[in-house]
Amino acid sequence: MKKIKIFLFTLTITAVAFVLSGCIPGTSNSVPVVINLPSNWSYVTSMAIGNNIVLLGGVLNNASGAVGEYNLTNGIFSDLSNQMQPFHFQHVNSITFLNNKFYIAGDSSNGADFASLDPLTNIFTPLNYFNTGNFSTFKSISTDGTSILIGGIGNSPLLIYNPSNLYTFTPLNVSYNFEVNNVLWDGNEYLIDGLNQAYNTGVLYLDRSNTSIDISPYLPLYTGALGAAGYNGQQFLIWSKNNSTSTWPNGYYQMLSFNPSINNVSPITAFATNLSIPSNGIAGSNGWFVIGGTLLSQPYFVKYNLTGNPIDLSSYLPNNVSSISSVFTDGSNIYVAGNYANSTAFFEIVKGQL
Repeated sequence: MKKIKIFLFTLTITAVAFVLSGCIPGTSNSVPVVINLPSNWSYVTSMAIGNNIVLLGGVLNNASGAVGEYNLTNGIFSDLSNQMQPFHFQHVNSITFLNNKFYIAGDSSNGADFASLDPLTNIFTPLNYFNTGNFSTFKSISTDGTSILIGGIGNSPLLIYNPSNLYTFTPLNVSYNFEVNNVLWDGNEYLIDGLNQAYNTGVLYLDRSNTSIDISPYLPLYTGALGAAGYNGQQFLIWSKNNSTSTWPNGYYQMLSFNPSINNVSPITAFATNLSIPSNGIAGSNGWFVIGGTLLSQPYFVKYNLTGNPIDLSSYLPNNVSSISSVFTDGSNIYVAGNYANSTAFFEIVKGQL
């Protein structure tokens, strides 16, 4: 009889251990892993994965940049924000991973800011010892596996950074200056979107082998600023402003699909026109997109494959979530960050849902 009790106790402990680790044997849907971030984190703006680490970037409640890493191997979150403070980041806007290093872009009181982080040593290296072209901020970065494209607001909207030469930054020539909101590598070319401030119209470029192609003429009539974007392996999904009405608040928002093989841009009607999506609120892979944001003061968290209606994923969120501030996917798992109703921030891994 004692042997049976011991056996049952062992089974119970094993089951509890699997639940706590977020893995339930015999099921395809795993329990989401939720990390409540330090109380001084205001929100998360961006995420990237490399060397089995998820790097999170954002803003602290003292208006300085936030950086933290979640180790996918041991499940430990480490706040690295204090180690980055000497570089004067006020906002971390975008992160990418290249050649075993993370690259972090944003801004400070002195203008655009750029640094690298070695995840093996957790050492930051400032990379903004260069002529930034009077950039006030770097808003988005992405990599083709060799160099990094940097977009933002400055005399030239785009720079190419070559990590093989620590301080080599080359402007990318485009036909006119504009404000870049998003750059995204799809495996063959960069998507570049933003706003022509002179005309309050949207700007959409493709860059193939450092040759820019202006896709703006293919945008629907009245398209304003373009923002968050994702690529699902075939097409892009882009969140945009529409300036044809002043009903909400000075126009309304719409989703656009963009097929780069035929330069076709089409509006999508499956999303509400008052849906608010942050700069890194769209991610894609395997034919799917993940979208996170806020709708009618409630968190919005769905996946979508350009057909039918978005599939609601809100049941995977923890209780009392008020908004989603960033999403990311590695092609299988979904990584999502946001805020609770009390304004504290969280990070979550939703396993096997893409």
